[in-house]
Amino acid sequence: MASKIMLDEEWLDHLIIIGATILAYILLNHLRNIKRRNKLLASYGPNICIPRHLTSYVPFLGSAIEMGKGIRRFIDKYSTKFGEPLFTATIAGKHSLFIGDSDHLTMIYTHSRTVDGFALQKQFTRNVLGITSSSDEEAMFGSDSKAAIRQYHKYLFTDDELNKTVKTAQDIFNTLLPQLTNSKGTDGWYRHDLYTLVRTCIFEASVEPFLSKYIATQENSELFSSFDAGVPLMFGNAPSFLTKGATSARNTLLKRISDSKFIEQASDLFKDRQNLNLPDNVYRRTALGLLFASVGNSIPSVFWCLYHILSDPVAYDAIQAEVDGIIEKKKQTGEGDMLVLSLEELQGMKLLSSAFSESLRFYHGAFTVREATDNFVYDTKKKGQHKYLIEKGTRIMAFQSTLHHNSELFDEPETFQYDRFVHKNTDKDIRPFGGGSRLCPGRKFIRFEVQAFISMLMVNFDMRIVEGESKPDINYAMQGVGVSQPDRKVMIEIRPKP
Repeated sequence: MASKIMLDEEWLDHLIIIGATILAYILLNHLRNIKRRNKLLASYGPNICIPRHLTSYVPFLGSAIEMGKGIRRFIDKYSTKFGEPLFTATIAGKHSLFIGDSDHLTMIYTHSRTVDGFALQKQFTRNVLGITSSSDEEAMFGSDSKAAIRQYHKYLFTDDELNKTVKTAQDIFNTLLPQLTNSKGTDGWYRHDLYTLVRTCIFEASVEPFLSKYIATQENSELFSSFDAGVPLMFGNAPSFLTKGATSARNTLLKRISDSKFIEQASDLFKDRQNLNLPDNVYRRTALGLLFASVGNSIPSVFWCLYHILSDPVAYDAIQAEVDGIIEKKKQTGEGDMLVLSLEELQGMKLLSSAFSESLRFYHGAFTVREATDNFVYDTKKKGQHKYLIEKGTRIMAFQSTLHHNSELFDEPETFQYDRFVHKNTDKDIRPFGGGSRLCPGRKFIRFEVQAFISMLMVNFDMRIVEGESKPDINYAMQGVGVSQPDRKVMIEIRPKP
């Protein structure tokens, strides 16, 4: 017994020594950083400071766990605590800058010469798409990438191509919508999980015109759902056992993209992309990237838009009247296909467009990220605020939701107002599609697609949320990548209109 007690005491002594050594190392490293930063600040002259740093003693992860409980709350909390518009924190091993004052979100665009605009995309392609070789990365982000961007703008943004893709999407909706009442109904009503209903229709209507009809199937929609669920963990380079299901789904999707039938049934965009002479691996994985971009954000944004329309009788009746008016005018003139809405008709749906913009304002939960490639001084040019030295290697985390929920810009920002943007220019008021030279080229298509889908639902069905359903929260485990997803199912009922 005595020897055991002595052994335990020896182990305790060892643990104390180890703990003291670690603490001494942390303190010494902290003092070295202070000395280095003071020397660096002195070289830039007076009246310049370094953003306050949120200290965390959790190795590597830093403040990532706290941030994961709610990004906007995290930013608001520490901006207020420090009393400054900028602060830094360690997130997954990265020295990261957060912006609490939405006036400064444009920093990432105004200092484009001293930041790497592809930092986030490179991490995404490495960790999520699986592009690991330097040659493949160069093929994606090198000089040839400009030709790829021109292709995206041609096929996703020009009116000639939009007329084709939006018509194709509506043709798919016209095929899928009647299937929603194939199951057994109750008193004429058919019950659906709203998110699954949206994913079922939006996946096929987006994938066929932009990628290939070959993978625009419900089986691949399910695979995408498994892949999508693991994207935040994959992006954060989580251990492989946590992303096993997502990785398996990704590999199956890549295998199907490699099938010769993918090219045989490919969209004009992906047939044209063959002319870029990309390595096969890059071609396949950029196809997966576009798959994620085309439906990863559109599915949750349509879900939220529909949910809020169905939750608000005033919004429902107003948008129903707007849609009915356009359909009635179409019938009276007898112009065009009665089952397909033109771009002009879709543009005339001001209330529906506003409701969609409000969904993006309310639920946009993505970072726009840049990485400082050199030290630079950021002048806030606001009374009472400092000039800040942003150090090389700092990852600048611009969270546009900070702007979208600013009470100085939006009346009652925490209230969903379907008609908020009827008389506003959404391109200037909110930034759900990025900014600067890298605005999302698919921003026109998604708006037309959403308006076409919801209007076609309203033409064909009466809809209601199942009695007793409450408003879902966002899924915080999925935040930071795109439009926030709901944390649970919401059941709705539909019935065909007479």
